[in-house]
Amino acid sequence: MIKGYKKVFFGMLFNTFHFNLGPIQLLPDFIAIIIICSGIKEILEVYDNNLLNASLKLFNIKMIIAIIAFILPIMGIESIFGNDMILNIIWFNIGNILELLSILKFMQGTSEVLKENFNTYLGDKYNNKTINYIYLYSILIVLANINFIFMSNTLAVVTAIYGVIIRLYVILGIKPLYSESLEYN
Repeated sequence: MIKGYKKVFFGMLFNTFHFNLGPIQLLPDFIAIIIICSGIKEILEVYDNNLLNASLKLFNIKMIIAIIAFILPIMGIESIFGNDMILNIIWFNIGNILELLSILKFMQGTSEVLKENFNTYLGDKYNNKTINYIYLYSILIVLANINFIFMSNTLAVVTAIYGVIIRLYVILGIKPLYSESLEYN
């Protein structure tokens, strides 16, 4: 379990912060998502959990989308929908909802694993993090959609920073889960 959560931690970290060498992305999103998926698979080998399994399926969908998004610019296709604003907004929101659900299911599954296998307090504490994540990420989706209406550079920067903060909230919530002390609680 420790290795699984460590992989999820680093996968989410690499998915949040991109490492580029000029125009070349050294660690594409799909590789980070593959790391997340392999971490969840390791957790599922030890703790069979339906919510973690659902999270794995959602991350697999994200991985396929990330591979397509990585390949299209190489093929000379910059945008699937071109200048059609409505389709771009729909596509953007599908991505956001997929992000919300995949992490939500991961956090809910983790909360169940903690409650069933370690202690209820730890599981409840993680469940509270999950509830906070839902509220915080919902605000992000609303802010991003408002930015689509007003096209404000300032709002775009604020939304991006807020998005990174939410991701860090999730990432830092995973870090204690791969500590050795968790195994002995």
